[in-house]
Amino acid sequence: MKYFSNIFTLSTLVVILCNACVFNPNPIPVEIEEVPQKIVISSFAFPPQELALTVTRTFSALLGEDSVNIDDTEIADKVLVDSALVIIRYAGRTDTLINLFPALFGSINVEQIPNEKYSLYVKDYKTGESVTAETTLLPFVRMDTIYSVSEIVPFLDDTLYSIKYKFTDLVGTENYYLVTYSNLKDVSGGFASLGQNVFKFNDAKFNVFTDQNYGDGNPIEFRPNLALSSPGDTLVVGLSNITKGYYNFLSAYKRSGNLLSQIVAEPITLPTNIEGGYGYFAMIKPSLRLVIIR
Repeated sequence: MKYFSNIFTLSTLVVILCNACVFNPNPIPVEIEEVPQKIVISSFAFPPQELALTVTRTFSALLGEDSVNIDDTEIADKVLVDSALVIIRYAGRTDTLINLFPALFGSINVEQIPNEKYSLYVKDYKTGESVTAETTLLPFVRMDTIYSVSEIVPFLDDTLYSIKYKFTDLVGTENYYLVTYSNLKDVSGGFASLGQNVFKFNDAKFNVFTDQNYGDGNPIEFRPNLALSSPGDTLVVGLSNITKGYYNFLSAYKRSGNLLSQIVAEPITLPTNIEGGYGYFAMIKPSLRLVIIR
């Protein structure tokens, strides 16, 4: 009898505990304060003296995974900075960039002087926020050789098209390089085409190199994996000598990928030289070559 009494007591206790636990609770409203927006800078230089900067504000991941829908006026108003003071100072000169499109500021008067220090000041008139940054334009470097290559893949019954190039490391210093790949039809519009794709982060196609991996003064040869080219396309390939800070930024950016890879891969914090904001201010003078894919 005592045995059954213990079972009854135990079962009663289980029922009470189960009733006390709510397995389908009513949702509890939670208000999360919006994180204050910060200014984000990205810069583009075109020989001999053209400079473009994008000035945006940080945005919530809820706005989109890998891009910002700037056709949505409400989102565009939150993200794009279209009223700002953008100033570049260098070599005793001051140049004020003009607003070309929402978030895109440019000038055709910023002379590109090797080893010169450039200072940036941006003030967002709407929010009152301001940022500063400094960078150095490094000496020009040229591509030695570049040509189109193709490879037949039998098991895919397809042909892969790419390019191959070689350049020589500058002797005597620790160097870092950026090589970009763009389809000519995507960049022929100048500033206008630049503004169209500035928020499609995964469209960025580039590689970065350091002579620490190749040896001082040695040639650097590379064949990129390109998915942007097909026979008949003309690629614009740009080689730039960049600072170590910009190399670190681009390396981290390339590892970060899109939102999905950030969730499943290592967490990436992008370096920045923007005081009070994010992004990177860089002055580079690319050596440009055209390659027809064959």
